[in-house]
Amino acid sequence: MQLSDITKIKGYYDDLIKAGDGLLLEKHIGAQAFTIKAIISFVVYGTSFSEFAGYGFYGKKRKEKRNYMTRRHMFRFFDKYNPVEFRNRIGDKSLAAQYYSDFMKREQYVKNEGYEKFIEFSSRYRELFIKKAVGWGGEGARIEKIECADDARHVWETLTDEVVVEPVIKNHDALKEVYPESLNTIKLTVLQTKSQPVVVTAIIRFGNNTIVDNVHSGGMAAGINVGSGLIETPATDKHFTEYKNHPITNKAILGMTIPKWNEIKELAIDASRVTPQLRYTSWDIALTNEGPVMIEGNWDAEFYMEQRLYNRGHRKLFTGILEGRV
Repeated sequence: MQLSDITKIKGYYDDLIKAGDGLLLEKHIGAQAFTIKAIISFVVYGTSFSEFAGYGFYGKKRKEKRNYMTRRHMFRFFDKYNPVEFRNRIGDKSLAAQYYSDFMKREQYVKNEGYEKFIEFSSRYRELFIKKAVGWGGEGARIEKIECADDARHVWETLTDEVVVEPVIKNHDALKEVYPESLNTIKLTVLQTKSQPVVVTAIIRFGNNTIVDNVHSGGMAAGINVGSGLIETPATDKHFTEYKNHPITNKAILGMTIPKWNEIKELAIDASRVTPQLRYTSWDIALTNEGPVMIEGNWDAEFYMEQRLYNRGHRKLFTGILEGRV
C-alpha cells in the first residue's frame, strides 16, 4: 500500500469521526460509551467503525444486527461464492474489456500500447477519462482535454501502467439535469441463482462539487426500487447528510424515475451471464441518451451503502437467494 493510499484512507476515517461527533450529540451517547460499544460490536458482529456508525448499531437490537453483512461476513461471502480464478475478469479494468466489450460499448487505451496508438486514440476522442485499472473510491480519476499535439504528448507522459484511458461518457439528459459535472452512475447487484441471474438491489450515485460520483470521494447515493426504477430514498453522503433535492441544482432526487430502467437491468443481467462462476457481482452502469453502457463490474463490492440507505441488513436475503431458500 502506497503512502497516498494510507493518506486517503486516513482522511476518509477522519471525516467519519467528525460525522460521528454529530451522532454522539444527536443520540446523547458519550464518546467513551460510543467507543466501547464500537469495540464490542467489532468483536461480536465484525463491524468496522464506519459500519458501526453508519448502520446505527449503537441503537439497534441484537436480532437486527445479526442480519447485516458486516466486513467479517463480507469476506467469507466472497470466498464462498466468487472463485479466485475468475475475479480478475472484472476486478482489473484493463482486462475487463476482453470479456465485456459488448456491454462497455467504447474503446480503452493502456500505455503499453505505445505512443502512436495514443495519438490515434486521442485524435478520435478529444475528452479523455483516466482512472486506475485497479482502484478504490474513484481515486485518481481525472478528465483531460486534448486540443493540440502538445496536449496529447503531455497527457501521455503522465500516464502509468496502472491506468486505463477511455473517452468521456455523457449522461442521459435526465441525470445530467440533476448534476451535470460528473458521470452519475447506477450500481446494480446481481446474484446468480441455480436457474438465472437476479437483480436484488440498486442505487444511483451523483457527484457533488466533484467530477466523480463515488460517495468516498464526495458524492452521494440514493436507493432505487428494483421493480420500477423509482428513486425511493433520499440521497446521503459520507457525512450522513440526507438530500431530497440535489444541493447544487435543487433538482429532485427522491421520487425521480430512472429512464430506460428495464434496459439497464437487462444489461446487468446479461453481463453477469458472461462469468456465471461469479455468483455475486455488482455492475456500475451509465445511462446515456443512446442507452445504458457498462462502466465496470465488481466481484467484491461492499454492501455498506445499500444497507445504510434502507436501514436494514441484507445477509439473510442474499445467502437465502444463493442457497435457494428465498
